[in-house]
Amino acid sequence: MIIIAVKLIRKVIEVKEVSFNELQSEIEKELVLVEFSTPTCGVCTTVKRKLEAIEENYPQWKFLYIDINKNPEASGAFTVFTAPTIIIFHDGKELNRWARNFGMNQITDYMGRIMEMLRTRV
Repeated sequence: MIIIAVKLIRKVIEVKEVSFNELQSEIEKELVLVEFSTPTCGVCTTVKRKLEAIEENYPQWKFLYIDINKNPEASGAFTVFTAPTIIIFHDGKELNRWARNFGMNQITDYMGRIMEMLRTRV
């Protein structure tokens, strides 16, 4: 079982234990940013705070947090070898990932491009 925290505007709204199939189902629903992290990682803590700060600007997105220490099967399934790792999914497909050394502007710029692409596609 995988433990995920579903976040919404700086608050964890739900912590639940899910199977890998249920996690896949969450990822397939919409635009999803998954943060693979550990609570003891200093860089991870900073990234988590920064993600919480931008969440309200992206109401169409679901933000998920996975502790890779408690959920090694999720790390393996998504080929996550370091923390923090951020993966962006759309319609269940991985669009991009950042690991360990990245800036938040890279992530927000990419999220903005995805939103623009989806707006022009309709």
